[in-house]
Formats: sequence, C-alpha cells, structure tokens
Amino acid sequence: KTLLKHLAAGCLMFSFVYPLHADDHEKLKVLYMGGRGHDSPGYEKFLTAFLAEQGGFDLVISNKLDDLRTGTIDKYDVVLFFGSGGNFTDPAQEKGFEDYLKNGGGVVGIHATDAFKESDVYWRIFGGQFIGHGGGTFPIEFTDTTHPITKGMKAFEITDESYRDKFHPATIDKLHHLGRINRGNEKHSMIWIHEYGKGRLFTTGLGHDQKAWDNPSLQKLTLRALYWVARKPVKDPAEETPRSASPEVSHISGARPDIP
Repeated sequence: KTLLKHLAAGCLMFSFVYPLHADDHEKLKVLYMGGRGHDSPGYEKFLTAFLAEQGGFDLVISNKLDDLRTGTIDKYDVVLFFGSGGNFTDPAQEKGFEDYLKNGGGVVGIHATDAFKESDVYWRIFGGQFIGHGGGTFPIEFTDTTHPITKGMKAFEITDESYRDKFHPATIDKLHHLGRINRGNEKHSMIWIHEYGKGRLFTTGLGHDQKAWDNPSLQKLTLRALYWVARKPVKDPAEETPRSASPEVSHISGARPDIP
C-alpha cells in the first residue's frame, strides 16, 4: 500500500509539472497550396505568423501539386489556396482534390479564382473564375450577417483588388454569397461559400498583398473560414498578440453584378 501511495503521488506530481497538451493530430492540419503567382512567399510568411498567434494549427507549406493526390491530401483538415496561375500537371491531382472535398474535406481560397483556369473541376468547386478587377480602397458590405463566418461583423474598408468572377453554370445556384464590394457600379460578390458533396469551401477575391492581409476584418474572415470549413467551432483572432514568436512549421517542400 505504501508503494502504491508513492507511485500515485509521483504520477500526480508528474502530471502537475508536465501538463498534458493536445497531440498534433488534434490541431487543425492546414495544407498551403500557393507558390504560383502574386506574392506567395509574402503570404506564406504572414500566414505562418498569423496561425502561430492563434495556436492549434499545424501548417504545412507545400506548393507541390502532387500533395493533392488521394492518400496525401486526406491527411489534412483544410487545404488553403492562395494566388493566381498554375494548372494541374496530372489528372490524379485534380481527382484527388475533388474527391477530398466530396468526401468532407475543407477548402479555403484567398485571392485564388485566377488559377487553374484550364480545369473545369477547379472552376466548378470554387464556383467563380476571375475575369478582371479594379483596385484602391473600397467598402465591403455583408449580404449575410447570420452565417457563422460573418455573424456580428460590420462593413469595413480595405485597400485591395476588386476581383470580378464569372460563375460556373453548374454551380451558380449553389453558391451562398456572404459579402460584396459596394462602390459605385461595383457591387459584385467577393465573398462566398460552397458546400460541395460532403465538403465545404470558402473563397474571397480579397487578399492581393500585405495591405489587404493586414486588414483585421480579412484576418477575422480567414480564421473563421478555416474553422468553419473544417466543421470546428468558429473562433475570432487573438487580440493584440505580438508576432514575435518563431512558429514551428512543417515543410514537405520548399461577375455577375446582379448577384448580391
């Protein structure tokens, strides 16, 4: 009995000194797919610091299209696409991406509809394909203020590109629009979601460069979207957290104007 008491006390002391933390698999695993166009290195740096501030994320900077294949992509809770350009180089990449979403995966697109333009699958999944843009500072207003991603958010101004998209005829009626630009004749949708099979997608034309990434409202939208597409409780960004921490990141490798 005395030995058992000592063992119990030792275990109690160990658990007090070394508190249990969530395993890596309990973190939200995010696969970053960029590197094609725009300032992908700059966005990688921003995203790495931003998610490190929030905690609970395992971010993998990939940019390798083969990581979209079945068997690799399925390891992740969310795939985040950023920037323009690029095309699939193997049908297995495109199929793996579509099957991942159909089977319940989560996808977030930031400024990513001017990409993979030879792929009807990518266009169908994202719902919109880039056809042009304006720029400058403009207001964004929310057309749905009850959705978990936008609930409680107020209209905001952002300095960015005002992406316009043509919507895929097969999915145009399945998109749920959350926000739009509201400047003069520019009133087209710039933020929407799409439930595709069992999976979820969030995409926005916002996010051209650092001026946009530093906007607190876009940061809030991005974080909420990551949680929502992964079917996790939505959280807001940590407030006034310095970006001085050195995060640990895994590396696998270096419109239609009448739509609200």
